[in-house]
Amino acid sequence: MIATSLALALAIQAATPAAPPRLTPEQEQARGQAAIEGMAQVYTVLGSCERHFTPEQVRAVRAPLEPEPGAAQSPLQSLIDQAYQRGKADTTKSAPFCQEVMRMLAEAQRGG
Repeated sequence: MIATSLALALAIQAATPAAPPRLTPEQEQARGQAAIEGMAQVYTVLGSCERHFTPEQVRAVRAPLEPEPGAAQSPLQSLIDQAYQRGKADTTKSAPFCQEVMRMLAEAQRGG
């Protein structure tokens, strides 16, 4: 009985994820900056693929960059839109590459 209880307690402890370590403000800022830079890179690629996308795909990609009615773009939207516009100048991405990018994004949105 004690062995079973001990085994159960150890199994529960192993299955329970440890609390994430606390980050310093500098680490939190670095993570936030890395996330923003990653988003900018993604939108640079999406901008370079725009010419291969369907109009529906372009609208879906650009929707997060549009401000709420009557509002201006947020600084983040502006930064990401600038990355998208820079990407549009890059014509090296092939149609198959761009469609694979869209497939991967759709899959990620579905949670798969």
